[in-house]
Amino acid sequence: MSARGLGIVGWGAAGRLMAEAVSRTSRFHLAGVADADPATRERAAQETGRPAYANAEALAAAEDVEIVYVATPTASHVSDIRAAAEHGRHVISEKPLAATFEDARRAVESTERAGVSLLVGATHSYNAPVEILRGVVESGRLGELVSVSSVCHTDWRLRSRSVVDLDASLGNGVVLRQGAHQIDVLRYVCGGLAETVTGTTFGGSGGRELGFTAQLAFAGGAQASAYYSGAGGFDSRLLTGGVGELGTLDVVPTPELARFFPPPSSGPVSPVFGTLVATFTAGGAWVAPSGVLLVTPERVFEEAVGGRLSGWDAVLCEADAVLAGRPAVHSGRWGLATLEASLAVHESDRAGRRVELVHQVGVGRPSQQS
Repeated sequence: MSARGLGIVGWGAAGRLMAEAVSRTSRFHLAGVADADPATRERAAQETGRPAYANAEALAAAEDVEIVYVATPTASHVSDIRAAAEHGRHVISEKPLAATFEDARRAVESTERAGVSLLVGATHSYNAPVEILRGVVESGRLGELVSVSSVCHTDWRLRSRSVVDLDASLGNGVVLRQGAHQIDVLRYVCGGLAETVTGTTFGGSGGRELGFTAQLAFAGGAQASAYYSGAGGFDSRLLTGGVGELGTLDVVPTPELARFFPPPSSGPVSPVFGTLVATFTAGGAWVAPSGVLLVTPERVFEEAVGGRLSGWDAVLCEADAVLAGRPAVHSGRWGLATLEASLAVHESDRAGRRVELVHQVGVGRPSQQS
């Protein structure tokens, strides 16, 4: 089968990372790029050698485009998704799916009416170690899942940020830009059906927060927690061999720090987003860039990532599988459920109470690694 044409809307960091992933697969080829900024559009055409368009509608109308990757600012997602769907194009949308729940629902319904698929990624639930951990949960080999904890320390909030970057009403800020990764991971590991969220932000609110903490309760009894601080002071990558969210060696400990934090390991590694620990009735699991460390009373062993895909490569693998008729994990309805849980952190913080969730969906049959 010939490679499918993929168009990218939004030539920023995410758009470039998707283009790099497309260049590594035989499943897709880059069919074109769209960006509203003329200078960026010209640069995209020069860098890719592909046609460049002014907007999602023009890109989706191109004959060679079968699927559109939406990597524009969150507030533009719904209009870009609808434009692609109206031209009969399948869609991959960056997270969060939209700035508001109602906008996200309209985006999902537009693809359903058009009969096209919608995936939401790349979130860190696409990472190979997270998929391995989900497999451990499903197999039951460590017993029943009891709890999962996701912790991430960065300097995200200390970097140069625009007013828009810190406006939750536009789908931005720590909770929606960063915490959505953690919530998506926790939902995936725990089976998807979160029932309640209790959350607080600190150092600000409404997108200007320095960080947040959230507790999620899942059907079946598993509990999960997410903690994120973008205030600096410590870097979680010291706990993951210097490897960060792109799967690259980002931090090398100074000689003094190296006394306490191990150097990076050799061999294949996956992106990681802070630390992720799970406890079971018969053991525990620690997610690392190289795989998942499984701990039981009898033994300690690692299930390595090997050749498993992560990030945008895994997104393309799932997209190819879905277009071939296999069920999606990171569907539009899945992305809608992750947004509901993420927005609930802000709602819980404002109201000072636990928030019940009503739009959750379970994990379907995994399709990323085909």
